[in-house]
Amino acid sequence: MQFTPQQLTGGQKYASKCRIGNWSEDMELEEIKLKDFLARKETGSLLVNAKQQQLEESLQYSELSSDPAGQMRFGHRFMVVNHQSEGFLCANPHDKIHKATDAYVLTCSTNPNPCVRNTFEIERADEYDGFDDDAIHYGQTFRIKMMPFGGIPQPVYVHSELVTSLAAAKFSRHQEAVVYPEPNGQTLWQALHPDTQIRFEMEGQEVKAGEPVVLRHVHTGSFLGSDRIPYHNIFGAESEVHCHPYFSQNKTQNLAGEKKGEITGDYTLRRHGLANIWTFISKREVENAQNTQPQ
Repeated sequence: MQFTPQQLTGGQKYASKCRIGNWSEDMELEEIKLKDFLARKETGSLLVNAKQQQLEESLQYSELSSDPAGQMRFGHRFMVVNHQSEGFLCANPHDKIHKATDAYVLTCSTNPNPCVRNTFEIERADEYDGFDDDAIHYGQTFRIKMMPFGGIPQPVYVHSELVTSLAAAKFSRHQEAVVYPEPNGQTLWQALHPDTQIRFEMEGQEVKAGEPVVLRHVHTGSFLGSDRIPYHNIFGAESEVHCHPYFSQNKTQNLAGEKKGEITGDYTLRRHGLANIWTFISKREVENAQNTQPQ
């Protein structure tokens, strides 16, 4: 049997203009992707644009309050800085925790500029708490409120609850701390003097902005804290916020003091760690810090 040269070389070859395979489908997919990109660009729903919009909504400037005497008063707005993480308490409106209604994660950010996500208002919890003025006192019950912004449609309050299988801090697994839209019993807090040796003597005294305090959760008796536990989100690397008593581990000789009659069992002698210590920053402290910075 004789073979032609074309048969020996594999038969007829396709020319460069001949299209084979699913070329039409590939072209249609490219056109669909282009149309989808243009539509997202026009509506501002591109991922990079959506993230930029979220940052702009959350980093809007917020005015802090100040008192000529340096007192903390109800209705005033402050930033709250932690002494361990050296970050400012703030909320993330794009990190939700699903409870009876949506709650939002609390973190500590290194951003020192007052903005809507790190500005909190102190709200009186009980009109008949025994204090007639509008100043905040050690041991007085109050709520820490944040006004709506970005993805948070209504006022929210700093909230905590006992650790359960469904409610715990994401990384440390300590008692969860979030902002929650309902002012219930789990949103009640007290400011206590950080020095446990003179805490009873300071009970009822006025709290001044710029001075360290510890924030005790009334419902559980735990203390708001923040350690350098990294919590990454769209704002960068921040620190986790939770409730946990960071007491010193040294021996306090409680029983010896009680035997001598020097103290009672109500005294807390263990010192608080820096993770439990906070400072309320008013406009006055921000201006003083800016004036002391080297030019």
